[in-house]
Amino acid sequence: MGGVIIGLAACNNQQPAAHPPPEVTVSKPVQKDIVNWAEFTGRMAAVNFVKITPRVSGYIVDIPFNEGDIVHKGDLLFQIDPRPYQHSYEQAVGQLQQARANEQFQEVTFARQQRLRDTGVIAKEDYDTALSNKNQAKAQVVSAQAAVDSAALNLEFTHVISPIDGRVSRQLVNIGNLVQADTTELTTIVSVDPIYAYFHVDELAELGYQRLVKEGKLPSSQKGGAPVYLQLQDETGFPHEGTINFADNAYDSSTGTLLVRGTFRNSDGFLVPGNFIRVRIPASPQYHALLVAERAIGSDQDEKFIYVVDSANIARLRHITLGPLAYGLRVAKSGLSPDDSVIVNGIIKVRPNSPVRPEQGRMQEFSSNDPATHLFSSE
Repeated sequence: MGGVIIGLAACNNQQPAAHPPPEVTVSKPVQKDIVNWAEFTGRMAAVNFVKITPRVSGYIVDIPFNEGDIVHKGDLLFQIDPRPYQHSYEQAVGQLQQARANEQFQEVTFARQQRLRDTGVIAKEDYDTALSNKNQAKAQVVSAQAAVDSAALNLEFTHVISPIDGRVSRQLVNIGNLVQADTTELTTIVSVDPIYAYFHVDELAELGYQRLVKEGKLPSSQKGGAPVYLQLQDETGFPHEGTINFADNAYDSSTGTLLVRGTFRNSDGFLVPGNFIRVRIPASPQYHALLVAERAIGSDQDEKFIYVVDSANIARLRHITLGPLAYGLRVAKSGLSPDDSVIVNGIIKVRPNSPVRPEQGRMQEFSSNDPATHLFSSE
């Protein structure tokens, strides 16, 4: 019985079997020159938007354009019945000819009366009457010429033409409809290339940008050199590049934002007024940064940390300060050096100051799969 007890005691004094160090994947941080970006939402808008209304009243007799077509300045859009205006023009021309004939007659009469006055044959009253008739005839010619010009304009206005290059909308009237001058809307035209993007920038972002401009680290938007990048709803990344050409002169007190406008080339007409868009503008100058994968980062309440493996294969906890995303990786602002071996896979098995079995990997293999992060975003 005593031997059994001694045997059990010996068993209890045995040390438990040691667990092997966990296998982890390590990589040095990626080094890249990057830029922080501020991101906003907005809408596309045409540089020129024109409502087409007739300048004379009449009945529509022809609509030669196709709805949705690209039209050019001077293209005929609507034809108003020109016959009444043609007759008015011809009548005005006839009245001008009468006025000119009367002017010639009054000039001849005046010249005759002037010769007679010099010889004292006629009374002064007759001379004054001839002079007045001559001047009135001259004024009538001027008035008749203005009537001809006005009739010619009205006749020209029966041809409703496009005032700009752009894309025409649908027709709002049909052949045979009566349209009223300066009242009836016929269609609309929007310019295509270039095109505007309007977006609202919050006050903090705008102040940060202006301070960088003041320090000479970013170009001024007032000089038209500030870049802006655009993304449509179905696009990844920000493939459309433009420049900022306008910022409003006051903040909107209800939203605390400033209206900003960028201009973009649109030769293929792919960007359409009214598109919902996301835009990015630079929020920092270019700087050298160290990047780590998101999965390498742990959280301890409000602090972020990583594990760095030293030369003895011991995992050391390192608190870091994080920055924005870039290339699917996270910028480490502080707490990391270029030669650190960072654990990027298996941190859930690691304890501070414990041994590990590191295997070399590539940080890019653990980057985010979101292609949009290939351009940089701000917090």
